[in-house]
Amino acid sequence: MSEEVIGEYTVHPAAAVFPLIEGDEFDELCDSIRSHGVQHPAVVRGTELLDGRNRMRACERLKAEGWAGSCPTVQWKDDGRNVAEWIWDTNAIRRHMDDDGLVMAASEIHQLIAKENEARKAATKFDSEKASKAAKARHAVDPKTDPPQKRDAKEKNARSTIGQVAEKAGVSRHKARQAVAVQKAIDAGELPADTAREVMAGKKKLRDVAPKPKRKKREPKQRTMAAILSDLRDLIAEWKNADHDSDLLRDELTTQLERIE
Repeated sequence: MSEEVIGEYTVHPAAAVFPLIEGDEFDELCDSIRSHGVQHPAVVRGTELLDGRNRMRACERLKAEGWAGSCPTVQWKDDGRNVAEWIWDTNAIRRHMDDDGLVMAASEIHQLIAKENEARKAATKFDSEKASKAAKARHAVDPKTDPPQKRDAKEKNARSTIGQVAEKAGVSRHKARQAVAVQKAIDAGELPADTAREVMAGKKKLRDVAPKPKRKKREPKQRTMAAILSDLRDLIAEWKNADHDSDLLRDELTTQLERIE
């Protein structure tokens, strides 16, 4: 995805995930700002726009029409969350999106949150390694007296990508699995790049665009000779209990044997 630029600001990729308002809704926002100004400043980090794309766009359009005002901004304050996570928390609670749109946005932003977390870890790698070694020393385990604990399957599922996306969007794991599959297909070029935007905008249903899971072909099991002979004996025994013709059976067995020689 190419960078989105509004005025002098570059939009953060996580902020660019959410659909922009268009048409009458955008016109109404412009009219409101022209009459009353911007009620809530846009949030920026340096020259990066984190929140307030629609307000900033409206101000840019009004300035092009001769409006003398401008869009007020405030600097983002680090509260311990990474930027992508802050953008998600800020937008998810106020966006009028259905479950399909919300989980699609959560799937895309989850990737950005993971990348920022990795970058943070890399930046503090030395301190993290020291802390990790100290923690291991404090909680050293003796395998003889402390047997390994069983892994909690529910906890493992909750930590997975699908589990985290489902939790963020407040939807089922099934719907989260569909959204993650759509995102992977877009990244792989198997679905058009605007598919996610159409789902978030309510133009398409997630179930209609989600790739169908590929079913693995099951190879037929190879039966042993002992099993085949056992079945053959059972068939002959069954034949003997019915009306039978010895010559007919002998001819049929001879024919089948000739086919395999």
